[in-house]
Amino acid sequence: MNSTNVSSNASTTVSSAAPASEVKIGRSLYTQTTCFVIATMAFLGNLLVILLILVKKGKFLKKSYNILILSLAMSDILTALMLVTNPAMVLGDAFPYPNNHVLGDVFCRVIWSRTFLFQLLVFSAYICVALATERWFAVVKPQQYNQVFNKKRTLVYIFLVWLWSVILCASNSFQLSYISSNPPNSRCKWNFGSATQTVRIIIAVIQTFFKMAFPCLTMLFLFIHMVYKASKSTVTSVESKAKLRGKITRMVGAASLALIICFAPSQINYTLAVAGKTGLDNTVHHVLSLLALVNSCLNPFIYGLSNKNYRQGYQQILLSLYPWCIKRHGNRVVSRPISRRTDLTRPGTSS
Repeated sequence: MNSTNVSSNASTTVSSAAPASEVKIGRSLYTQTTCFVIATMAFLGNLLVILLILVKKGKFLKKSYNILILSLAMSDILTALMLVTNPAMVLGDAFPYPNNHVLGDVFCRVIWSRTFLFQLLVFSAYICVALATERWFAVVKPQQYNQVFNKKRTLVYIFLVWLWSVILCASNSFQLSYISSNPPNSRCKWNFGSATQTVRIIIAVIQTFFKMAFPCLTMLFLFIHMVYKASKSTVTSVESKAKLRGKITRMVGAASLALIICFAPSQINYTLAVAGKTGLDNTVHHVLSLLALVNSCLNPFIYGLSNKNYRQGYQQILLSLYPWCIKRHGNRVVSRPISRRTDLTRPGTSS
């Protein structure tokens, strides 16, 4: 989703005015540098989130929302690694393209198609849906919360979301062919067979709906319904209203909104491109593609800004990793060692 034609979805379907063989992959020093910055920030930020949750696993992993946040952070780290290890991104044309026809065909279908990269983005979107649903049960249906969101069921949800994201993105791998006579960076070509433009548009709209529209609309509905129930219903408990205003609900809401803002524009542009209303390899497409990838590095900042417990946890982790900071600023910094007994999720505030 960048000028390197990261949007595999947009690339998998072209209008009749632009045959697949003519679709170009945008490459520039600007996009390579931007991808590198995004990958670095996403890797370091989400690694910090993972370390925090694992260090506090005795408390954190008892909560379903922390398990979901952990899976989201792991997905964003994998996204960062994909940006570095996929062709035409950080490495540009320096990526080692295979010469063997069999390896080349596998390379085109598995790596060049960026199927795994976009599967991770779709997975992240549905994990945010799971987080919004978890918050909805905590606020609107607290009596059923423990039954629906116990640890075992949460792990099942994550597995099903992963499987669903694989199914949604799997078709990309079957629309590519390897042409050994072309230059190395042009040997992978999209091949749409005999599908007509109308059929491709219908398929693209269906895919876009399930990849973007459905999860985004579901998140919006759940949060709007939560606010309505908590503010209008006379039977809503004080505890439910407190949970709606709580740090975790605000944090999940901000993360969900960020995903919608970053992910939706590129998918809308993709659908318009398939309908012939815009292009696939222009400035707008590449900017929106970069925006979609930016989401992978935003969540750690959202957690820190919206939740004091995460912010303090970050500080403890960083100070424990860099003890020389304590010595250098010994008179100004008071560092508390990380202890399993330190409860960053105080009872009654994290939910």
